[in-house]
Amino acid sequence: MSTATREATERSEAVLGEIVLYHAKDGDDAAELVAFPLCADMTTFAAIVTRSHARGMVDLMILDPSRGPMPRWKVPYSTEPRPGTWTAREGDASGDVASVRPSHS
Repeated sequence: MSTATREATERSEAVLGEIVLYHAKDGDDAAELVAFPLCADMTTFAAIVTRSHARGMVDLMILDPSRGPMPRWKVPYSTEPRPGTWTAREGDASGDVASVRPSHS
C-alpha cells in the first residue's frame, strides 16, 4: 500500500464536527439547484466534517461567511492542498473556527 493511500485510509476516521480545510476546484462555481458560488478570489475554506466515508472521503459543510453554508459530497482527503480535496488543519485542533484564515489566490 502506498504512503498516500495509507494516509488517506488513516484519515477515513475523520471526526464528525471536525474543522478541516477544503480546497476549491474548477466547477465549484457552477450553477447548483440553489445558486451558491464560491468567492472568486478565495481558494481555501474552513469546512465541518458532516459524514465520513471509506478511504478518506468525507461530506463537508463549507463555511463562507459572505455566502453561508455550502455542502460538498464525498470529498477525498489529500496530504497536500489540491483542488477538490480536503486537508487537516495544521496546529490548533481545538475546533475554533476563528483560528482558520482562508487563503486568497
